[in-house]
Amino acid sequence: MQDPSRPATGYPAPHFHHPNGGGPGTGAAYAYGAPPPQYYAVPAPPPPPWRPSRSIFRVFLATMICLAVVFGVCLIVTWLVLRPSLPQFRLHTLSLSNLSTTAQSLSATWQLSFVVRNGNRKMSVTYNALHSSLFYRDSYVAESQLQPFHQDTKSQTTLNATLSAAATYLDPGHLNDLAQEKARGQILFDAQIIASTSFRSGSWRFRTRVLKVLCRKVPVAVASNATSGVLLDGDRDCQVWT
Repeated sequence: MQDPSRPATGYPAPHFHHPNGGGPGTGAAYAYGAPPPQYYAVPAPPPPPWRPSRSIFRVFLATMICLAVVFGVCLIVTWLVLRPSLPQFRLHTLSLSNLSTTAQSLSATWQLSFVVRNGNRKMSVTYNALHSSLFYRDSYVAESQLQPFHQDTKSQTTLNATLSAAATYLDPGHLNDLAQEKARGQILFDAQIIASTSFRSGSWRFRTRVLKVLCRKVPVAVASNATSGVLLDGDRDCQVWT
């Protein structure tokens, strides 16, 4: 009787089958099965930058055009209703005293009187920070601060100014011209006024405007041996602008 513990002869040994199919002869690289497949997350593309559409630009442009048209119409209507105009300045009197000159300086006192007329029917005018100056040719000679004042509609005001020059430097060439004019009996001066003005109509107040007044080549009659003189040829209209 054959011993059951001894292997049977004549039969090949059974092949070993790995539970994961990795037995010998299969060429498997991993003893515990193939690695799971790798998955890589692809980042989502960034959202495109926000850009306003053309319709927004069209709406904005149309709105600005409408506002400009409305503003222009309001200005035209206001002008037609109020008919604003600049005040008128006229040099009424001028007197010169204590005139003396040296080789490089001029001393004198000028007293000026202006007539200021507000011709507006619906707008009053307030004058602030008035500053008056006097020039000979293109050289500054004297200046003075004037008192502020208010003008109602269709009204007229007299504005007085006193200007003094005490040994004010003057170019020798201009001093020579002044001496020649004095020998002919008259000296030409330029008078200037600058004022901060505001116009008002009822509760409507318009923006402040800088008003400039210039009286060019004002003739002052002075005898050749005198130190005083007066305005020649009566009142003179002055140029006014803003």
